[in-house]
Amino acid sequence: MALRFVQRGSRRYAQFPELCDASERDSASRLIHAFSTRPDDVSARRDDRQAERAARRALLLGDFELDPNQLSYCVQTHEAGGCVIGADDAPGPREGVDFIVTARKDVPLMTFSADCPLIVAWDPAAPVLGLAHASWRCTTAGIVGRLIETMRSLGADPGRICAGIGPSAGPCCYEVGDDVREAAAVIPDVDRLFPERDGQVYFDLWSANRAQLIAAGVPASSIAVASVCTMCQNDVFFSYRREGVGCGHFGLMAAMR
Repeated sequence: MALRFVQRGSRRYAQFPELCDASERDSASRLIHAFSTRPDDVSARRDDRQAERAARRALLLGDFELDPNQLSYCVQTHEAGGCVIGADDAPGPREGVDFIVTARKDVPLMTFSADCPLIVAWDPAAPVLGLAHASWRCTTAGIVGRLIETMRSLGADPGRICAGIGPSAGPCCYEVGDDVREAAAVIPDVDRLFPERDGQVYFDLWSANRAQLIAAGVPASSIAVASVCTMCQNDVFFSYRREGVGCGHFGLMAAMR
């Protein structure tokens, strides 16, 4: 498992060691990031338990000495749209977006998942931060390229960006149909992303998003991959494919200091 775990009271979080190390080396901005784990459902879903989930998000932010009242988060649609949190923008939910970017320090961002890779990208020198929810639909729609281009518009240099690709349904378990393979046809060298075993086709979302980060100019050496399958590690992370409709969501939180 290419993640490390930290404990805050009764709550356990996962982090990329590489991004933690990069943050310690940099003096212009410091990255704070964490994946929540089970049993904490931090979903943005709106139902009779939304206040409970909001309280869990607030606990997460407090655990990392961030202000819950400054949180901006994605209300995702699997359509690869995004937004920028600018200097005059109020915090809160961002409807219909799957990536979110800011150049503001001490402004936490969040995305959510129950099998899709969540991606963090950070240029410490600019400084600019972005998160993306890279479901198969978002991946095949090129969400990573859109994320990096939006960060560029705020002064980020892809050559300075450090990125991490989080836990998701992995190539070991993520069985897909012809519709997914056809949608991914635009991705270079696409065949290697769809290994076949016993007559079934699987999608390697980790490699697909890593390739798109590299194509956008992010150095391969600056990309961390969690390599954690949520379907295999369902005791740690929520998995829609294992649990079905109504399962919880883990979250990725990140902010710059």
